[in-house]
Amino acid sequence: MKVSKNALLPQLNRRSDYFDYFDGAQDSQVQQLQDKKLKAGLQKTYVLETVDGGAPQNRPSIEAIFGRSGLRAIPLADDEAGFQIHTGAGESVALLEEVDSRYLALYTLLPSAESDKLIRDAVSGNPFLDHLWLSSQSFLALWNQVLRSNSGKRYGKITFEHESIYEAPDEEVVEFIPAERRTSRFTMVDKLEVMSDRMSPLQQEYAPLSSITQLRIPAQGRGGHDLYYDGKLTNRSSSFQDHRATLQGVVDLYRTLTRRVEEQLWLSASRTQGLADGNFGSVAEIVFSKRLPEDVFKRWVISMFNNRRNRFRITGYPTWLSDTKVHANAIDQHLWQPLVLELTVDRVIAVLPHGTCGNSVNRLVSNIQRFIDPKVTAFIGDQEYGSLVDNVAV
Repeated sequence: MKVSKNALLPQLNRRSDYFDYFDGAQDSQVQQLQDKKLKAGLQKTYVLETVDGGAPQNRPSIEAIFGRSGLRAIPLADDEAGFQIHTGAGESVALLEEVDSRYLALYTLLPSAESDKLIRDAVSGNPFLDHLWLSSQSFLALWNQVLRSNSGKRYGKITFEHESIYEAPDEEVVEFIPAERRTSRFTMVDKLEVMSDRMSPLQQEYAPLSSITQLRIPAQGRGGHDLYYDGKLTNRSSSFQDHRATLQGVVDLYRTLTRRVEEQLWLSASRTQGLADGNFGSVAEIVFSKRLPEDVFKRWVISMFNNRRNRFRITGYPTWLSDTKVHANAIDQHLWQPLVLELTVDRVIAVLPHGTCGNSVNRLVSNIQRFIDPKVTAFIGDQEYGSLVDNVAV
């Protein structure tokens, strides 16, 4: 891929040096570098999930993980948790930080079109990488934190988006091909107190407004940080340190939520008897707010199982039991985890093995909200997914 040369990163030895560089610190060397990057794009961070193997020897190295995506991860000379990310052509396009053994933060100055493609290509086809998948319930938890932490007179921004990609004609079922289709996108920018009063009534009147895809988290000073549903965070403040603190808060919430999902999956599995020699047993159920039209249901299922790079990162072999019911032995492309799916026009039931990554549930819920039904209700065993989010302390 072609990259903007003025957005390439210099060779520095520590994460702190890069953080000063992003912040425009007054150190003479850093300031000279800062002057050269003024025409580069806004600083952006992409949070990625990888395999959590516990001890480092139980999981692939960072170099091996990114090597599968055609990128080079080069350890920083004086910082074991930091890496330079180079393209195959040797261009230094990002700084990678190991936030912990499970979550990675990739910082870049590339323009959004280039950085989005870089991350999308890195994740696609790599079983050891996945996006963060923020459902509307996760955004609402963050939104409540914004309301608690800021004056109602400050301005905020929320974007709601629902795209009916599966209502396209049959010949346009293949994803990523532009086509005319119903798309609802609405951005609310106003004082926080006004948004808080207006948002719930609007969501009740118009279902697509239940699908939140972007939230601006106010900075300590002016500006803020735009968080997207796939874990992208754009710094629109004057402080990189504030941006990184916001990133840490998002990762803390997501980490806690994902662990709660996994605990509930394992708990529900222990209560289930007689499934697949004891290896399966956790049940996640996603109930649509209204029955899907039969043509939409068919296009969705065909797209999911006929397109290896589908948005849901699921592959497998569907068996059509009727025009409105499908059974599938499937594989989650993140970590190649098996699952059994039953899809109907009323609901999706996923039977998951013990140890399933909670990110798989987050991905399924958030993508169904955005592309199928904004007002779905999800359950893990007998526990509603939304209640797990509500109980996450932020």
